[in-house]
Amino acid sequence: MRRGPLPDGPPLLVLLLPCALEEFELREPAQRLLAAPGAIAVEPARVSYRALGALGPGLAYSVARRQAKRMRLPGKPRAVAVFDDLQVPLAVALAQRHAGAELWQLGSEPSDGVDSTLTLDLGATSDLRPAWERMEAIGIESGRLGSERRL
Repeated sequence: MRRGPLPDGPPLLVLLLPCALEEFELREPAQRLLAAPGAIAVEPARVSYRALGALGPGLAYSVARRQAKRMRLPGKPRAVAVFDDLQVPLAVALAQRHAGAELWQLGSEPSDGVDSTLTLDLGATSDLRPAWERMEAIGIESGRLGSERRL
């Protein structure tokens, strides 16, 4: 199977938003994460996560692999964060496409059976230090904790 070119550039935290940022109930903590130089947001595709979830796991993962292949990112994903279990197929596809990328769960109800490196309920905490520390540990510039001074 032919793969498109993988991105070159800085390490990234990719936040897969469940809806437009303006409509997101966790907008404030998401915006705090997105203030990091190494963080980007990806809003949902035209086909909603709920519609993909209704397809069944095999077909949902197949569609997610195609979506991941089409994504043009400004760097190399080192972590992919989800807020809802319906986002897991796309997150897994991105992590598989970009070897070494971690999966993070940032919603209130982490998915069972998903091997995530970081689980943090952004709705229940105002302390983003665990996310910033993990970003720094895997080479993503957080704009906090000293990474901005390494230039």
